[in-house]
Amino acid sequence: MTHEVKTMAEVIGYTRLSQDSDTSIERQKRHIREYTVEHGMPLERIYDDGERTSGWDESREKYQQARSRVQSGEIDAIVINDKRRLARDFDETMRLILDLREYGVEAHTFEEGKLDLSDPVQAAVEVLQAASEHEAKKKEIERAREAVQERMENGYDHGRPPMGFRFDDEGEQWVPDRDGEFDTVLEAICMVETGSTYREVEGELDIPPSTMSGIMDRREQYLGVCKNE
Repeated sequence: MTHEVKTMAEVIGYTRLSQDSDTSIERQKRHIREYTVEHGMPLERIYDDGERTSGWDESREKYQQARSRVQSGEIDAIVINDKRRLARDFDETMRLILDLREYGVEAHTFEEGKLDLSDPVQAAVEVLQAASEHEAKKKEIERAREAVQERMENGYDHGRPPMGFRFDDEGEQWVPDRDGEFDTVLEAICMVETGSTYREVEGELDIPPSTMSGIMDRREQYLGVCKNE
């Protein structure tokens, strides 16, 4: 089948966040924008299927729209964060790559650059790698979940310590980082409680409003440390 030669380059992006994802939607979008700017690609828009989707699933509205753009021959390229965004399984990835090859649409990833789909053998390799990496990441995340569950069952803290805390020497509990930012956090709490806005705190202590919101959510935890010392 022959297709008309496109007279203007058009590029779209695609993002999704499944329950097995470890890269936020905003980070994926930022990566796509950075990639297209760096390579001089005119990004028209990013199709976002949001959270907890299963890849290039037939039931996803934004996937359907993006795939229709591929099949229309209107675009030159689609940019995603990594190969795991391609599809949920081998069969779906194969169908997508066949579409990309048939309609002459390039596939680019932030992590690896342009995927070589012109050669059938290389295209098949890309399919296998995408499926393999997806399964490997699922296993890695499952192991991480098990590790977190084990820490919770043992009564240990888990995750990145909030601002002003650090892990103790055993790596089990969060403790005040007296050589770090704990006292700054206490000062910020005091400022808010005496009428300062989050923006005023940011100007004085360089703590972003989003971080300050999390600090106030943990106010009792910070102040409780002071009562127990």
